[in-house]
Amino acid sequence: MPKGSNTICKFCGQEKNLIKAHIIPKKFYLGIKEDKCLCINSKTGEYIIQQQGGYDSNILCGDCDNHIIGEFDKEGYRILFGDFSKYKYIQLHPQYRIYQLDNTKFDYEKLRRFFISILWRASISKLEEWSNINLGGYEKKAFEILKGKRTYDELFKILIYKNCYSEDINQEVLIAKGKTRTFKKYLIQMAGYRIEIIVDSSRLTKKYKQQYEKYFLNQTFAHIIETPEVSQRINKEHNTRMFELYEKGFVPPKPPGI
Repeated sequence: MPKGSNTICKFCGQEKNLIKAHIIPKKFYLGIKEDKCLCINSKTGEYIIQQQGGYDSNILCGDCDNHIIGEFDKEGYRILFGDFSKYKYIQLHPQYRIYQLDNTKFDYEKLRRFFISILWRASISKLEEWSNINLGGYEKKAFEILKGKRTYDELFKILIYKNCYSEDINQEVLIAKGKTRTFKKYLIQMAGYRIEIIVDSSRLTKKYKQQYEKYFLNQTFAHIIETPEVSQRINKEHNTRMFELYEKGFVPPKPPGI
C-alpha cells in the first residue's frame, strides 16, 4: 500500500501527499497487540480489529497531522497520562474523586482542541466505521476553532471522566453519539477515559447546568472525574457488547495494562 495519495489536505487545503492519519491518536489504544487494535464501529456498535488503530489516509497531510494537530494530541496525552499524584484532589463525596488542574498545569486551548479535533477528524472521515459521527453545521465551527479563527465558547463543552476500574474495558476505543432528549453530545472512550462533549451548551437544561457546568473544561480549571456511577455505566455497556461477542465465539485481544 502506498504511503499516501497526492490530493487535498482537509486542514491546510493544499494539495499534498496525505498520510495515515489516526482519528484517535495511536497512544490511546491500550489494546494494541502486534499492530492490531480493538475498535468499535460508531455506526453498528460492533467490534472490529484494525491494523495500527483507526486511521484515514484521505484527510490530512503529514505537516498538519504531525506539527499542528499533533501538538494538540501531545497535550491530551500529557494530561490524561500524567502523574495524578501531582494533581489537586477534591473529594465532595466518599465515592467521588475529582482531580483539579489549574491553568498553570495545562494549556486550555491545546487540550480543548485535542478533544474537538478527534470529533472533527471522525466527522470529515468517509470511512464506514465513523459514518455515524456527523457534526453537520458544527463541523465548520469545529474547524474554525482548530484553526484558531474563532473560539465559540458556548460550543463543544467537555467533561472528562476517568474509569475507576482497571479492567479490560480500558482497552475499548469508540466515538459514539450520546443519548439525550434536549441536546446533542458525543462520547469518546479511550484508554480508560470517557469524554463527553456537548455540542451546543445553549440547549442544556437548567438542571444539567447546575450539576455539571463548573466541571466543564475551562480556561481556569481542568477537572478529571472518577465516579462509580459513570464507571458502572461504562462497565455495563462493555459487558453487553462482550456478551454478544462471546456468543459469536469471538475473544478480543487483551491489553498490556495501564
